[in-house]
Amino acid sequence: MKERKKWVDVARGLSIILVVMGHAGNETINHYLGWFRMPLFFLVSGLLFKEVPAAVYRTWAWQRIKHFMIPYFAYGICIACLVAVRLMDPMSIPRDLRLLVYGGTVLGGWYGVFWFITCLLLVHLLMGFLTRYPLRTQAAVVALCYAAAHIVSMTPMAGWDIPWNADVALMAIAFFFAGYVGKSVLPILLAGRQAFVPALALWAVAAGLNIAGRWDFRIDMKLKVYTVPVVDLLLPLACVLVVLQLCYWAARLRTTDALAFLGTVTIAIMYLHIPVNILLTYGVGLDYGTLVYTAVGVLIPLGAAWLMSKSRLLTSIFLGRQGFGRKRTKPPAPARPTTAA
Repeated sequence: MKERKKWVDVARGLSIILVVMGHAGNETINHYLGWFRMPLFFLVSGLLFKEVPAAVYRTWAWQRIKHFMIPYFAYGICIACLVAVRLMDPMSIPRDLRLLVYGGTVLGGWYGVFWFITCLLLVHLLMGFLTRYPLRTQAAVVALCYAAAHIVSMTPMAGWDIPWNADVALMAIAFFFAGYVGKSVLPILLAGRQAFVPALALWAVAAGLNIAGRWDFRIDMKLKVYTVPVVDLLLPLACVLVVLQLCYWAARLRTTDALAFLGTVTIAIMYLHIPVNILLTYGVGLDYGTLVYTAVGVLIPLGAAWLMSKSRLLTSIFLGRQGFGRKRTKPPAPARPTTAA
């Protein structure tokens, strides 16, 4: 996939909406979104990932760390100050900052999504290192990581608070790798629609068994809750294929331009949707359901990102080099004909 297609941004836009919706407190919605919400995010990230030459890995890795961790601590410090005001306890700030440094499952509440950022960074660093090796070696390492993730899930290690949720990266890299190796095949599958019906059928059967109470399938990547080793990969991938197919079709419509744009400004929504809703719910006293929670969690952070984009400093700290939305490059102007002297 040499160029970034609109359907990829549509998928990213949809995925951030689903992340917000899953945090609204509806257990049924969160249960079924959990089947594919985070796998979708990791797989789409893998679609956009490029090979890292061994000679530049250290420089690239340092740039990746800065790209992920500067916003991580920028948003974290701002939220820590809000928490201190809310609790009227300034000493909560250093305590929260220590938790941010450790990361992972020790973070919750206001910081409920921060685990994802460090986990994704670790996946990037590992995958960037693996790309120097043949595909067979990459696949073997990813398979070992996937197996290790299930060993963690089935033992007391599942309850350990590992820094940066590094143990979740063992599972996440399987979906990331699927996107990375499938970047040339997936567009062909989506264009030909070969995988849609089988994937939809698998999803429908699994959902029917769950609704009927015959099978309790659950995935919670943050808490390292998995169900069946093989199914934990196949069923989320089937769900993701269905969602990507729908995004592929929807991308042909002009009405999805806003969703595609949303897919380029996910960072502020990811960090701010929980604090914004906490402030409105517990600070102002508003009471609302899933749809309003989702709308508020998307639109207010989007507005905050737009305001921050007016400052070069705030953009570099909170939004990264991408800024407010992906800038489309204009084609070069045709060269003027030259006349012979």
